[in-house]
Formats: sequence, structure tokens, C-alpha cells
Amino acid sequence: MNYHQTPIQYGVKLTFVDGTVINWYRDSKRHTVQVEKNPLGHSFPRFAKAIQEILVAFDPSRTTGPPWEDDQGRPMGAFDGGSRPNPGPGGWGVVLPDGRELCGGEMKSTNNRMELTGAIQLLKGTSGDLRAVGDSSYVINGITRWIFGWRKRNWKTVTGSNVENRDLWEELAKQAQGRDIVWERVAGHSGHLLNERCDELCAAGRRSIGAE
Repeated sequence: MNYHQTPIQYGVKLTFVDGTVINWYRDSKRHTVQVEKNPLGHSFPRFAKAIQEILVAFDPSRTTGPPWEDDQGRPMGAFDGGSRPNPGPGGWGVVLPDGRELCGGEMKSTNNRMELTGAIQLLKGTSGDLRAVGDSSYVINGITRWIFGWRKRNWKTVTGSNVENRDLWEELAKQAQGRDIVWERVAGHSGHLLNERCDELCAAGRRSIGAE
């Protein structure tokens, strides 16, 4: 089910193509679903910790667990990464379409390198069509837009400086080559089930190297 998200106070407004409008409030520990318009009479939960739980109302056969896929049936996985502090000890986390979870870390890294590592590990753990979900504008803009200019300029930015993290960009491009990948950016900490889980896996990745 296609929908559009609009920020509102304490949450987001979800406007669906069938005219349904939902206000989803996430103030403090509450995750309340308020139905503003419901022309087709869908049955929504009163509370939902993730948007996927709201979407079940449009397709009762849909589940909120693996195998993960988007509305078109495309396998869906997610990635995340970060360092604390930045630069500093970092961790990355991945949820694969079949429900498997991966994580790891490095003692000396950066937010960007960990985000890239998470994306690489997601692609390494999958094959074929994929919807790759992440909250990193850096990764998604880089792999869908910027990388083409970097290659033409022999891995130089528009200002003539060397592209940072070239080794990881080249590996990510290698893993994406020949595949139909839809890169989807979601807002971090916005309640997206897979993104929230990846954030937890990043913390587990840092702990695995003794950083937390």
C-alpha cells in the first residue's frame, strides 16, 4: 500500500492512496494510532510500534515478520552503522530478507565507514533484486548519484580532493553491479521496524569489540 509521510507534532501523518489518513503519535513511550479518515472501513490497531503493524490493516495476509518484502514482493533488507564518538569505536548492523541478523565493529572507524560497511554486508548476504533500507543519506546518495561523477573524475570530488572511503565505495559498487536494487532512505529513530532493529545491532556490534 502506497502512502506519504508528513511530520506532525509528536509523530507522523500517514496519507494513503485510498484516502485513508492515520495520525501515528510516538510521544515518549506511546505509539498511538489515531484514524483521521477511513473511507473503506479498515480495522487498525489502537497502538503500533512500527508502521508495518499499521499496514497489516490493508492486507490481513501480510505479516510483520520475515521473510521481509516490500509491497511489490521485492525482498527487503536493512542496514545501519555508526561510531561513538565519531571518529571512534564503530558498529554496523544488518537485517537480511530471510530474517537473519548480522553485526560487527571496528575499534577505529567513523559513522560513514560503518554505514558503508553495513550496506556492503547487506548486499553480500543477498543476491538478485533487493530493497535496501537505511537512514544514511551519505550512502544512498553516494551509490545512486555521486559515484558516477567520482568515477569520471578518477575518484576526485568536484573540488579536486580525493573521495573519502574509496575502498568501501568500490566494494559497494562491486556488490551492486548487475543487480536491481531499490535504495530507500528512512528517517532514523522514526519507528521503522527494520531500521530500529539495525540500530540495536549496531550497538551489539560495538559491544562485540569491547567498545560498550
